[in-house]
Amino acid sequence: MRFYVSPECIFPDKNIIEIKDRSEIHHIRDVMRLDRGAAVDIFDGKSKEFSGCIEEVNKDSIIIKILDIKSVVGEGFKPSPTITLYQAIPKKNKMDFIIEKAVELGADVIVPIVTERTVPDIKDKAWKKKERWSKIVMASSKQCGRVKLPLVSDIVNFKEALLKAKDSGLVIFAAIDKDAKPLKSLMKGVNPDSVSIFVGPEGDFSPKEISMATGYGFEIASLGKLILKSDTAGVYILACLAYEYGF
Repeated sequence: MRFYVSPECIFPDKNIIEIKDRSEIHHIRDVMRLDRGAAVDIFDGKSKEFSGCIEEVNKDSIIIKILDIKSVVGEGFKPSPTITLYQAIPKKNKMDFIIEKAVELGADVIVPIVTERTVPDIKDKAWKKKERWSKIVMASSKQCGRVKLPLVSDIVNFKEALLKAKDSGLVIFAAIDKDAKPLKSLMKGVNPDSVSIFVGPEGDFSPKEISMATGYGFEIASLGKLILKSDTAGVYILACLAYEYGF
């Protein structure tokens, strides 16, 4: 079994890991019913992964003995571009699905954005949304075997997103536009150290927003003849990037 523990609860000098997070304690003790001697894998969300066994199961903590450091990001791994997904917030709980799949497909940063056609008004609930999305990132990272936790940023407006992305090695701004170029042609022969992906809301980016993007020098990307939904487009682009760059 694999679990996340924050770095401050890992003590390599003492050869122990102390789990204090209530949800993880509940998962280990009450859901999985693991007890002393059970083998577990732990990752710290920064770069390291450990194998160990449970030494103590207490009411407010679980102590794990470190047996081995299994892997460290950056040692023997092929470099891949840092990927940021700028996703217009869709209706209902579709963002939950997008974040889960973005983590599975290699996104490093997920930036929720508000555009002209963004429907949900979440001004008063932004912190709750971010807290929920961060939990989804952790759960998805545990499931898919990621060692480093992707980041969910604060919600930003469209112009802020353009400014953040302007120095990216490759920008994929997906929109329906007569001058859009095939995604394949934008990736061909490019070996960027960073990639920024823009996906609009239901109804796509507005003509004004598309004009703003081209004003920053971003080329508009076509995702093919079929029109993809907002919660499909980002997943599709990330899958294409994973295939192209082999991460």
